[in-house]
Amino acid sequence: MKKKLVSSLLCAGMAVTAIAGTGLSVQADDGYTFAMLVPTMNHEYFENCVEFANKCAEEFNCTVNVYNADNNADTMSKNVEDAIAAGVDGILIDPYYASGTKCAEMCEAAEIPMIAFDSDIEEFNPQEDYTQYISFIGPDDADAGYNMACNLFENATPDEDGTLYVGVVQGTPGTAVATNREVGFDKALDEYTNEKGMKIEVVGRVNGDFAAETSLSATEDLLQKSDKINGIWAANGGTATGVMAACKNAGLEPGKDITIVGMDLNSSNVEAVENGELQYDIGGHWLVGGYAVIQMYDYLNGCKIETPKTILKLLPITKDTVSKFYTDYPDNIPANFDIKAASQTNGGDAQYSSFEFKFSE
Repeated sequence: MKKKLVSSLLCAGMAVTAIAGTGLSVQADDGYTFAMLVPTMNHEYFENCVEFANKCAEEFNCTVNVYNADNNADTMSKNVEDAIAAGVDGILIDPYYASGTKCAEMCEAAEIPMIAFDSDIEEFNPQEDYTQYISFIGPDDADAGYNMACNLFENATPDEDGTLYVGVVQGTPGTAVATNREVGFDKALDEYTNEKGMKIEVVGRVNGDFAAETSLSATEDLLQKSDKINGIWAANGGTATGVMAACKNAGLEPGKDITIVGMDLNSSNVEAVENGELQYDIGGHWLVGGYAVIQMYDYLNGCKIETPKTILKLLPITKDTVSKFYTDYPDNIPANFDIKAASQTNGGDAQYSSFEFKFSE
């Protein structure tokens, strides 16, 4: 494991590049090895996340070793131990199953820096309780859940009695990601019913566990519970896939008989938006894995991480903007994002920490 060496001259050089953004760079130390801890690789979101992380690491001659928990809390915890024991230079963790605190404690003892991505560690803040916990980079899940709900309420067709009957297919219970997205849904629900006067009834909230098969079964239960469902809010990409399948099995045509909104921008769901089956999707947050690589690389090269907690607004798409998504994000990689130029070590202005997912002008 390389230990971080920061001389006063190096620190001074970093300050100039970070503040002025002049293109001035310093002699960088490459060849770092990072551990990337994910809850599962059986999900396109994490496949994309790892792919972009590897792409960023290659730009700096670094290596990313992926530790897959296979949706198991015990394995996630063990992976923290294994990554520490391997003596990596930095740890990037999506802290599912309350693994964030253990990781922070072990990294503190081993003097290995860590960055949390995607799922926030709500027990404490970076650069406060643990000196080795240097930052969090993740999506604004509440904002995404809110925008999904707003689009659903605006575009779903109310029942004959004038009431909009909607169902909620939730994510994995107890995770900050699932909780915050549903907080956004509830905010929109309150706004549209109490402020805008819409008649909206939530016929049920069922657990889809962020998985297509579970969501399919949960949606079937939801549809059996009520024959008055005009729209469904699906917590993520796999959930939306399961919801659409369940609706089709019930003889409902997504996009015509029922309106569905989802999240993640999985390739199959982007296609579903394109063909009109999925009304709305929002995502792109798989890029946070790559931003975490860039930020860890900068930290190990002596750069100060000025923004310890970064919450990113995500990219929404509808049928009208799908073609633009394909152009601006070919193979799910932003076409106009210069990886090296985002790095403070290479003279960048640290815009990785404030990058907003959006279409090019």
